[in-house]
This record gives sequence, structure tokens and C-alpha cells, in this order.
Amino acid sequence: MTDFRFIDLIRPYRGLLAGAIIVQILFSLLGLATPWMLKIAIDKILPAADYNLFYLLCAAIAIIYAFRCIIRYISGYLGTYTIMRVLLDVRSRLFRHLQSLSLRFYDEYRTGKLISNVISDVSLLQQLVSLMISMSDQILTALTIVILLFFINVQLALIVVCVLPLHFFNFLHFKKILRRDALLIQEKMSEISANLSENINGIKVVKSFARERSACRNFFNTMRPTLDLHIQLNINSNFCWSICDVLCAMNYLLLIGAGISLVRNGGLTYGDFAAFYAYVGILLNPINALSGSAAAISQGLAGAARITRLLSVIPEIKEDPNPIHPGRLKGHITFEQVEFKYKDTPVLRNFNLDILPGEKVAFVGPSGCGKSTASNLIMRFYDVTSGRVTVDGVDVRRYSLEGYRGNIGVVLQEPFLFSGTIRDNIAYAKKDATREEVEHAARLANVEEFVSKLPRGFDTVIGENGSSLSGGQKQRLAIARAILKNPAILILDEATSALDTVSEMLVQQALDTVMQDRTTIIIAHRLSTIRNADKIVVLREGRIMQLGKHDELMAEPGIYHDLYTTQLQNNRE
Repeated sequence: MTDFRFIDLIRPYRGLLAGAIIVQILFSLLGLATPWMLKIAIDKILPAADYNLFYLLCAAIAIIYAFRCIIRYISGYLGTYTIMRVLLDVRSRLFRHLQSLSLRFYDEYRTGKLISNVISDVSLLQQLVSLMISMSDQILTALTIVILLFFINVQLALIVVCVLPLHFFNFLHFKKILRRDALLIQEKMSEISANLSENINGIKVVKSFARERSACRNFFNTMRPTLDLHIQLNINSNFCWSICDVLCAMNYLLLIGAGISLVRNGGLTYGDFAAFYAYVGILLNPINALSGSAAAISQGLAGAARITRLLSVIPEIKEDPNPIHPGRLKGHITFEQVEFKYKDTPVLRNFNLDILPGEKVAFVGPSGCGKSTASNLIMRFYDVTSGRVTVDGVDVRRYSLEGYRGNIGVVLQEPFLFSGTIRDNIAYAKKDATREEVEHAARLANVEEFVSKLPRGFDTVIGENGSSLSGGQKQRLAIARAILKNPAILILDEATSALDTVSEMLVQQALDTVMQDRTTIIIAHRLSTIRNADKIVVLREGRIMQLGKHDELMAEPGIYHDLYTTQLQNNRE
């Protein structure tokens, strides 16, 4: 099953692969002329001292090797181009596939393992494709040599052919063992990559708890089993090669013994024997190479198996076969009898809500009550288990993903920034944004307040995830990005909860700007920021427990009154 899937990976490049193999075969076949010319030299030229035939032989060799030089260049270029093209397209295919997978997949699959799939596993695929080209050439060359051996002497050819199946069975036996070892190594290295990525991303936590030594010890303990696995792989590979060497030696001894008898009885000339011996040497070279490459082939197949396993993951969020391509949406959002489960855990139950265009609606409630889940369903990061979410009367599953999400802007509690410039990060929201549009969005989001103090202004490189900026500055950049996108629906996921008072004031001013004339969903932590919301939805255990404006909810006892009162008292203290 895995091998078939591997063939599926390289099927689009079968034309290039065939061309590379054919050119490589031509190169190898031209090399088969040398032993035959050795036979002519020994049987014809040496006994008669025929210099005319010698000069013809030299000219033939010169022409053959001139062609070989040209074909070697073509073979090298075409082989390298084919392999690199396969790698480039497989990595691109993997990346596109990863982009199509839902957030649920990323919740369950570690980032480091994905990096290992895209980088390490595809690199192993490189050596597998390379070996496939060379082995295809060597197999055809071997068949040609076998025919030549029978043409020279049937008895000696039968001796050689009888030993060949032993080489084949040796390779098949060790291939299974080596493939198992290689797959274990790749799985282990994938875990190491995931742990390394996790440790680097959490380096502040590691240092704050003075756990550097513990982290180093854990990393060593994770790495240590790979030493044994690599040693075991090497030992099995050497066993395979050693048995192949023994079989080759046995072949040569049988050949020499039988050859002595045939030459003595006149059944074989010295030239025939020399050519036969040379051809057997050429024949055994690819067999030795095959045995020596057993580990590389097994590692390549293990990498291909992991790649195809990842590609076989079916995207949870699927595009409708005939999607609706929305223009500018009005932003009328409706939850109709929505149920949502994460695995087997209910998150939203009997969820019904109508949000009119331009309304500001806040979701509040204790942690785990379903606030973020509701917003994720609007963005269609997940699909409902039952019921439906509609926007402007259309089920969101009917819209094209790109067109629909192009109408939604998001500002998260911890915004993600890329490692480019400030300008690049704002312009990420709109691929054809002009310089003026970017700077206008920055002004509205109060970004200019700190950008004007930077030596390079909007061209300042901010480092990975905006490492050189404060929390409030990063948040304002995210808001500028949302303003530039000019979405019909805006989702604010606790956008000010992690900020100090001064930063919160600046960010709130920017938010007030971006919320104008658009449907806004606010996931609130600080309830003081949502007093002016048109609707406040109070959730508990995935259900709507209260619904109304701030004054209405404060006028009656309930969850909202208790939450607001408690926060107010804590702030006073």
C-alpha cells in the first residue's frame, strides 16, 4: 500500500524520470563495449600483431568514450533536475495540504513533527528517487550482460545465473529488517524535532524556572535511543553487504575454476574468458551497490511512508463543490440549533443566536464555556456537529473559503506577527495595499505613536513574532492589519486582556475606530470594556444562560451580575 502511494507521489514526473533513466542506460550500455574490445585485442590483435586492427580499435574506443562524455553530462543534468523537481513539488504539495487542514489537526499534531515531514522525510525521498534512477539503469544493464554471457559461453553463464537469486533473496530479507529500523529512526527523529521546537518556543519559561540543565538532560535522554537504532541499522546493513561479498567471491571462484577447465579443453579462448570475467565484474557491481544501498532504500521508503501518511489526512473543512463567491457581506450572523463537539466532549449545546448587521455582540462567561468556539465556527475554523451557522442567510459551508474569510478580520489576545518589517506585517491583510493605505491604517490604529520614534520607521524589522515590540505595540499592529483589511465582520478575541492600563487605552481607541459600521464579535475577559455592546451573550457549559445589554443584565441576579461585581471588587482592591 505504501509503495503504491510512493508511486503516486512520483507519477506526475514519470516523463522526466523515464528520460533520466534512458540517458543513464545509454551511458552504461556504451561502457559494455570495453570488455568485448579486450576480447578482440587478446584473440585477434596480440597473436597476429595486427596494428591496423589496433588503430581501428583505438578509434572505436575514442568515439565511444566521446559519446559517453556527452551523455554523462546530459545524464547528470537531467537526473539532478528531475530529483530536485520532485523534491520541490512534493514539498509544495505537502505545504498546500497543510494549509488545507483544520485547526483541529494542528491541535493534535506537534509542529516539530510537521517540520520533520516537510524537510527530513522529503530529503530521504531524494536518495530514494536517485537510487530508483540508477537501479533502473543497472537492472537493464545486468540483463544485457547476462545475454552477452550466454552468447560467450552457456556453461559459465549458467554458473553465474544460478548464484544471482541468492543475491536477490539476501536483499529482500534485509530490506524488511532495514525498513523497520529506518521507520523507527524517522519516528524518533520526528519526536526529537517536535521537542526541540517546543523547547525553543518556550525558552523564556525554561530560563525563568532555571530548568536549562533539566532541558539538556531530557534532550539527551530523548536522543540516546537513536544511537542504538542507528547502530542496529548499520550492523544489519553491513550483514547484508558481507553476505553479498561472500556470494560474489563464491561466484568468482566457481567462474575461475570452470574457466580453467574450458580454456584447457579448447572450449573457451583466452579472450573469451577475459571478456567473460570483465562482464561478470560489471554485473556484480550493481548487485553490490544494491546490497550497500539497502539501508538508504529502506530510509527512503520510511520517509515516503510518513509523507504519504500525512497526505492521506483528509481536510476536515472542505470547499463546497459549487461554492458561492460572496462580495461584500452585510454581516448578519445566525446560529441555528448549533451543536459542536470536540472529539467526544460537547462544547456548544442548543446554541441559537441572531446577530444583526453592524451590531456589537460580546460573548462572556467562565473559561471553557464556548466563547472562542463560537467565534471559530463563524470563521469556519471548525464545522458544526449539527445545526448551522449562516451569514446573510447563507450557510457558511456554502461560501468559498477564500471569499468568505476575506470578509472577516480577527484580532487575537496574543497576535502573531511575521519576522519582516512593520509595513510588511500591516500589508499582510491586503496583498495589493499601497504605501498610503498601510500608513493610513497605522494612523487609525495608533501605530504611528511608536513607529515615528523608530530609526527606520515602517521599514523596521521586528524579529520573530515581533520580539522587539511590546504587547501593546504588537496589538496595535494587529489592529492596523484588521483596519487595512476592512472586513464586514470583526472578531476581537480578548484583544485587551493582557495589556497594562496605558496600552489598553491606546488599543481601545484603535478598536473603537475599527469597530465602526461593521458587525463585531467581542470575546471579553474584562467586562468593563463591553458596557456599550448592543448584546451581551452570557455562556456557561456551552449554553446561553443570559442575553441582553449591560444595564439589563445588571438589573437582574445571575451569572453576569456576579462576574461583573466580582471583577469590580478585584479592581478596587
